[in-house]
Amino acid sequence: MSGILRLIAGGLLALICCWVGVTIKKRYKNRLRFYTSACEYGQMMASELSFKKTPIPQIAQKFTQSRNGEFERVLNECMSEAREGKGADHALEKINVAHLKREEKAELFDFLCGRGKSALGDQLATVAHYNEIFEKRRKKCEEDSKKLGNMYFKLCVLLGLAIMLILA
Repeated sequence: MSGILRLIAGGLLALICCWVGVTIKKRYKNRLRFYTSACEYGQMMASELSFKKTPIPQIAQKFTQSRNGEFERVLNECMSEAREGKGADHALEKINVAHLKREEKAELFDFLCGRGKSALGDQLATVAHYNEIFEKRRKKCEEDSKKLGNMYFKLCVLLGLAIMLILA
């Protein structure tokens, strides 16, 4: 009877370790998805501003129409903050972005909440600058997702198997 309980406990601990590994891997994938959406929004914003001179709230609305994700939620909240006349500092305190560090959030909110207050040429230069930053972060997140996400998942699975073997 004791052996069966130890085997069940080992199996449960192995499942918990695998779940932790899946959660870590999912976090890396979510960061990649977030920055991929940020890059796509930046590219759309640059093209809409330069060719059609579309107002920024309309660009954001058009971008979020057919999409549903973390970046799109943050973009909608930033646009509602901008409509109320509040800036990036207020958005940094109010809007929660689960997958970003504080300095990344500050940079993102500077981009999302600070548009439309300068000339078109300055806006295009700023959008190009943030597009470069977001593209670098997207590439870094893609590398981290492939390397670290898979590594942590495999390590957690191995840890679970080791615990199961020890208890069995």
